[in-house]
Amino acid sequence: MRKGRLAVNKREEIHHTGEASFGVQDGMILEHYGVNELHFDSVKNYRNRFLAVKPNHPWNGLETKEFLYKIGAWGKRRETGKEGLTLAGLLMFSEERIITEVLPHYFLEYRDETGTAYDERWTDRITSQDGTWSGNLFDFYFMVMPRLIAGLKVPFQLQGTLRQDETAVHTALREALVNAIVHADYSGERGIVVTKESDGFVFSNPGTLR
Repeated sequence: MRKGRLAVNKREEIHHTGEASFGVQDGMILEHYGVNELHFDSVKNYRNRFLAVKPNHPWNGLETKEFLYKIGAWGKRRETGKEGLTLAGLLMFSEERIITEVLPHYFLEYRDETGTAYDERWTDRITSQDGTWSGNLFDFYFMVMPRLIAGLKVPFQLQGTLRQDETAVHTALREALVNAIVHADYSGERGIVVTKESDGFVFSNPGTLR
């Protein structure tokens, strides 16, 4: 397992991870896994974010399956005519119980260990197994990111005439989280663990952290 403290040098956004690598064969087609295995609220939220970032993009008008194909979440074998979710699509948009059918060791965890008392291990915890949310990568990112940056100081500064609401720490945290997700080996025996500590942040995954 690799751990890192904000050692990142590559900017990526989780809502574009259809174009990224997860450290496994993310383009592998799962022939017996179709759109019914998806968590539709996750797909809907992804499409809304895509629309907000690229409002004039022609993919916004596509049906769900064609849109998923364009972003790499759906695959087709031309020589056989078979099609299905890709492994990347399963990880991004399915549910934990279904993901672990394919990747038994898949696991996501976030822990907030700031302000803990002597008899507490954490003050806030999220895991992909707790059953209160989908457990997929897309939702994990957007649940964890606000928690990571909560409480960060933002000094008053302007970029042109607009106030700049992010610091280098915000950027580093976002990139560290994306890198932990994108470069994990989900066939490994351990999952992704993100820890917010009183004196820093720790990102660990079964794979590499760029």
